[in-house]
Amino acid sequence: MGEEQRGAPNVEEAEMMRRLQEEIQNLSVSDHLLYMVQSLSALAVDRLGLTAETVERRDLDQARLAIDAFKALLEVMERVRPAEEIALHRSTLSQLQLTYVAALDAGATVEAPAEATDDRPDGVVGSP
Repeated sequence: MGEEQRGAPNVEEAEMMRRLQEEIQNLSVSDHLLYMVQSLSALAVDRLGLTAETVERRDLDQARLAIDAFKALLEVMERVRPAEEIALHRSTLSQLQLTYVAALDAGATVEAPAEATDDRPDGVVGSP
């Protein structure tokens, strides 16, 4: 009986999944994009490993992927979301980019020459 319980979702989980799928179907694509950038932002912060709780999940490659995806979705959202909202997301993007670069720099040696910064990924820093 223990095997059955581990392999199959219980009734409560199945109902929760059904309701979640229904909610997603009722969202506009614009709203779904908003939730996606919020999720990507949270993933980026988590993968930057800035706190004692997230340091074990630190993965700068994954953080960069989340930041790049956030930036790409933001460009699409500009056409359908209010300008004030986009400005807030652009601010979040800038903060994520700066934090990412700081995390890269923290891993570099103190004696690294200025030219060593060329190995940073293109497009991470700067105005969005």
